[in-house]
Amino acid sequence: MTIDAANEELYRVAAKRLNEKISEFSKIPSFDIQDRVAMAALLYSILALNTEQNSALGNDDVEELHAIEERIRTYIKK
Repeated sequence: MTIDAANEELYRVAAKRLNEKISEFSKIPSFDIQDRVAMAALLYSILALNTEQNSALGNDDVEELHAIEERIRTYIKK
């Protein structure tokens, strides 16, 4: 992967956050590395969609996305 030097720090922070999120999912014994990566990707996808669609969505839709995210976080803590 080749990145522009001006964006290097952004990529480093993104990689760090992703690795932290993957580590959180290691608390679930039944998850292998593929499961942890998939769940981390899902969480960040939800957050990205939430940001993109926040202005286009009604409050009910945004609240539903937050509820889904909270259910995932609750599952991780078990």
